[in-house]
Amino acid sequence: MKHFFLSMILCIIGNIALGQNGPKEMSPEILKKIKAEVEAQIPKLKLKLSKQELNADEIEFKIDTFRIETIASKRMEIDYSTTGMNITVDELTTSYDKLMNKYYGKLMKLLKPEDKKILITAQKAWLVFRDAELKLIGTMTDDQYSGGGTIQSNIRMGQYSSLVVERTIDIFNYYSRILKDE
Repeated sequence: MKHFFLSMILCIIGNIALGQNGPKEMSPEILKKIKAEVEAQIPKLKLKLSKQELNADEIEFKIDTFRIETIASKRMEIDYSTTGMNITVDELTTSYDKLMNKYYGKLMKLLKPEDKKILITAQKAWLVFRDAELKLIGTMTDDQYSGGGTIQSNIRMGQYSSLVVERTIDIFNYYSRILKDE
């Protein structure tokens, strides 16, 4: 995820250095083309991953995250406006949230009833933390503390996204560890 935000910044700088006329609005047609390009890369990635010592769930997770990250990166190359970046990061975050829910459900199925309660409690606590942290991020990116500027909305979105991505990876890792121990 850190690589995504670094590539976002490098993309903006690169487009400016190349004298691009500015960001282009992301149309449904362009997005469809991006998704098709990414899907065309999946078979080659799947083959590469199948040669590694990974189980089917690890391969699926790597492909899912590749898809999310690559689509976001390609979107960012086209629409690197403040709004475009925020929309892209919001969609990336939503995709990771769906992925988190997928593996949360898989993890729940593997746990004993008493351990499911622990996971539920931990996830509820994480949701409270996430919401409180989002409020703090909003406060800290407020003009009075940050100096202002439209970049603050990108910072807010990026920090929120990082929370969701990290939790998704954590949930997947819990799930993956159980599978390796079986």
